[in-house]
Amino acid sequence: MSGLKKLISLISAAAISISVLAVNTSALETYDPYSYDRWGDAVASQAGYTAEKYVDGNTIGCGAFNEPADLFISHDKLMYIADKGNNRIVVTDLDFNFKKELKEFKYKDEVLTLAKPTGVYVDQYTGYVYVCDTENDRVIKCDTDGNVDRLFEKPTDALYDQALTYNPSKVLVDKAGNVYVVVKSQTKGAVMFNSQGDFLGFYGANRVEQTAEVLANAFWSLISTEAQRERTAKQTPIGFSNFDIDDEGFIFTVTESQETTTDLVKKLNPRGDNILDSLGAADMRFGDIPPAYYSIYSKNSSLTDIDLGPNGELNILDFQHGRVFQYDKECWLLFIIGGKGNQLGLFESAAAIESYDNHLYVVDSIKDNITIFTRTVFGEIVTEAANLYNDGLYEESLEPWKNVLKYDGNYRRAYIGIGNALYNKYEYEEAMEYFEISISRDRYNRAFEGYRDIWLKENYMKCIIVIVVLVILSFVYKHFRKKGKIVYPWENRRRKGGV
Repeated sequence: MSGLKKLISLISAAAISISVLAVNTSALETYDPYSYDRWGDAVASQAGYTAEKYVDGNTIGCGAFNEPADLFISHDKLMYIADKGNNRIVVTDLDFNFKKELKEFKYKDEVLTLAKPTGVYVDQYTGYVYVCDTENDRVIKCDTDGNVDRLFEKPTDALYDQALTYNPSKVLVDKAGNVYVVVKSQTKGAVMFNSQGDFLGFYGANRVEQTAEVLANAFWSLISTEAQRERTAKQTPIGFSNFDIDDEGFIFTVTESQETTTDLVKKLNPRGDNILDSLGAADMRFGDIPPAYYSIYSKNSSLTDIDLGPNGELNILDFQHGRVFQYDKECWLLFIIGGKGNQLGLFESAAAIESYDNHLYVVDSIKDNITIFTRTVFGEIVTEAANLYNDGLYEESLEPWKNVLKYDGNYRRAYIGIGNALYNKYEYEEAMEYFEISISRDRYNRAFEGYRDIWLKENYMKCIIVIVVLVILSFVYKHFRKKGKIVYPWENRRRKGGV
């Protein structure tokens, strides 16, 4: 193990040096990039994205924004911005050249206008635009010129509690044309319609968090009378706040509440089952990790939006801290971007996020602008390594992961990536070293088992010979001991009358 200790000390020294370099390099950023080390503590890191610039309504040429609430990049590379305070949808290209605005919508013989729109979505298969006309209690489905095809209004079905408001805030559409609408007052999940506007039910409800109070209430309900149960406060889940859909039809949701840790991020199959629970690939912690020693002074993340990147990345927007947490498709943390403040790259009220290619676009509803982040060289290397590994190209990912450590010696994911690549190359002993550095106990144990099996196979005959020799020596010893040929010194003293 002396060689291992030497390796650890060398890597630790390199990590310190590179961390200093990381801090100096990241000083060029207006935000402080960081990650988490093997103990879950925040450490300085290289920036995965850099804030390039911001644009506002005046820059675009459509007049100042007023509390923008959402944006969406369509399949034909147009950006749709829900300008809530101005009751319009602004359309630009990816260079933010103004194309049009949608303020009036033709529906039969009347003209519809918007009231505080908070969500917009464009169906890549049909090209229809869906707008959450929030304070008018409807979702508008129209073409790109504002000609309305259909309205999705509050369901009149008995399954929908008529005492609840509708006020749709976010919308998306699947391949079959089914429409999913987030309603803030609804805790049963997204309101689901078919393409003809018929109410189908609810989709993807969150679970009730199993707190001590919930468990206690469940116990008392078993032994209470019906009258007592009616007087007991009902435990209801917290509804999710936003969602996105991938090309395979899986819907990802985020929950904004800071009062729960259950179902903060979900990946739902067509049945509405959360399949993230079965992945087991990562720690499954989303947003900021509260510090262990002064957590009473910190605030939990408030996850307000989620966007799926071109390689399956999860870009999750934290309203509370003004940060973007980017994870790969296996839910491993890649980068933490942004923060609270007035400078470029910081936010006062982060409202929505969208991505395209190597750019991130973040809406600030107080600054009334959109910040554009561009992936850095470090970010490109990490993304390449993660994509290669997640695609099963383990050996090809080895060098990129090693290159990551040249930039940031504290980047725990790189140690795990290298260890996994070496493990899949059957280089178990070296893999153990990287798993030990990253404190990945389960992976270390698996690598040790592989190393042990190989060692036993390579030293099988030696082990057999040693065992045979030991057995023979044992018989020889017993034989001579019985014949009195072997006598211990204290036995001689006893025979002579000594103690």
